[in-house]
Amino acid sequence: MKDRDHVQSIAKCFTLLGHLAAPDSPFTLDDLTRKTRYHKTTCFRFLKTMRQLGLVEQNMDKKTYHLGPAMAALGLKALKGLNLRRAALPVMQALRDETEETVNLSLLSGTEIIFVERVMSDYLVNANINVGDRLPVYCASMGKVILAFMPEPHADAILGQLDFKSRTERTIVSAAAFKKELAEIKNRGYALNNEELERGLRAVAAPIIGYTGEAFAAINIAWTTARRPSRRTFTEFAAKVVRAAEQISLAMGYIRQS
Repeated sequence: MKDRDHVQSIAKCFTLLGHLAAPDSPFTLDDLTRKTRYHKTTCFRFLKTMRQLGLVEQNMDKKTYHLGPAMAALGLKALKGLNLRRAALPVMQALRDETEETVNLSLLSGTEIIFVERVMSDYLVNANINVGDRLPVYCASMGKVILAFMPEPHADAILGQLDFKSRTERTIVSAAAFKKELAEIKNRGYALNNEELERGLRAVAAPIIGYTGEAFAAINIAWTTARRPSRRTFTEFAAKVVRAAEQISLAMGYIRQS
């Protein structure tokens, strides 16, 4: 017997949104029709309605659909109650106090990272980034470290969608160089950002591993070369951010392999 309170239209919309949130998104109407097995007309009507609501956007040139700004807004509201943020905040505060530098927390969102928490240093000069802001994975320490500790097929799917653009002369701008960088990050356990996003800004990041054993978030320490010009800071802060990430991972259900 069918549940009379079950609204099939809403369920179908969430199925479409689930596909659009997948690592290999965006998709065309034909792609989504094939994946959902809905009639093409039905699929189009749902997508049109969700476009009007801001839940979905369409790239008119490529005829593909992707998640819209309203989804990001809803997600940010939900993030306030996430176990991740609750588990990470005290660890981040302790790390900020220990290093006297800004500590950031992010989640992967498509080909970008989204900042979900920041614990700022007391310095007047800080990166102009707010909770909810996004950065491309290839020029952000947290983006690089999440991809490095994801299953390779998932990382490759994201890598195939990247549109590399130079932010500084140190930005990685090729898929081959980026893939080599990911292998090095996986080997050493943390990622560096040496002025790849902005001149004078450095960071070191470590992955947050969930109960599945895969990275889904990251934490970093960010500072300016004006305050800390020595490259030794990378080594000094790497051990601290890795230890902090491990604490958060354990709180999120990760079981360390013996």
